[in-house]
Amino acid sequence: MVDAEWLKNRVNRQEGFALHNGITVTRVAEGYCACQVELGADKFNPHGFAHGGLLFAMCDTAAGTAATSLGRGVVTRSADIHFLRPGTGRIITAEGRVADHGRTHAYCTAEARNERGELVCCASYEMVFLEGEENV
Repeated sequence: MVDAEWLKNRVNRQEGFALHNGITVTRVAEGYCACQVELGADKFNPHGFAHGGLLFAMCDTAAGTAATSLGRGVVTRSADIHFLRPGTGRIITAEGRVADHGRTHAYCTAEARNERGELVCCASYEMVFLEGEENV
């Protein structure tokens, strides 16, 4: 496992896409990551809900960081997301977990919830470990 604080700070300070979208990693442990985003007008779709792309990006960040916590860099090979209810409120949180991993890939899940703890979306990801990025 990589140092959890180092990984959290790397995502929060260096990953431009997450920074641009206001996605903040709040906790990292081995095979686990939690992140959040504060909703505002710049995060909404035309209906006033959290944009689906933002929810996907949050879940992808959570799942990818959870996989990276195992000590190797990853990229997403495939993903499947299910939107269950509108993303409303002030804060949306997402948690990613490594469900299984092997030598070349990791299978991860992620869930995003509103402030009331209601499930907004759930996703699954296949992450591929990058060659030469051991101990990130």
